[in-house]
Amino acid sequence: MNSMDKKQLWYGELRTARGNTIVIHDQALPEASPGRIYLYNSTRESIIEYVKDIVEHNLHDLDKDSLAKAQANYAEAWKQAKTEFMSKQKGNLDLNPEATSTSAKSDESIDLDEEPEITADVDDLQNEWTDEEYEE
Repeated sequence: MNSMDKKQLWYGELRTARGNTIVIHDQALPEASPGRIYLYNSTRESIIEYVKDIVEHNLHDLDKDSLAKAQANYAEAWKQAKTEFMSKQKGNLDLNPEATSTSAKSDESIDLDEEPEITADVDDLQNEWTDEEYEE
C-alpha cells in the first residue's frame, strides 16, 4: 500500500509488466473523471489519466534514497508538465456565463427522428474497391 493520499506531492513507482516507472501524484491537480486519477509519468514525460482501480495496486512508495533521486531527476520535468497541463485545463473550461448561455441557445436544432443524409452513392463506393488490392 502507498501513502499517496496522505501527501500533497507524492513520488512513487508504477510497476507493470512493461516495466517500472517513476510517477508523481499532486493533490493540487484538478480532479480526474470519476474512477480515474492523474499521474505524471516520468517515462512519457506527461500527465496521464489512469483508471484508479487498475493502477492503484501497482503504485508503490519509494525508499528514501530512491525518493531523493526521483526528486532530483524529475522535479523540473514535473513542473513543466504541470504548467502545460494546467494551461490546457484552463483552455477546456469556459467559465464565461455568456458563452454557456449562447451555446445552449444554438440557432441550429437537431431532429433525432430525422434520417441522416447519405452523401456518397453506394455504387460509387463499390466501384472504387477491387480485389486486386488485397491479393497476396
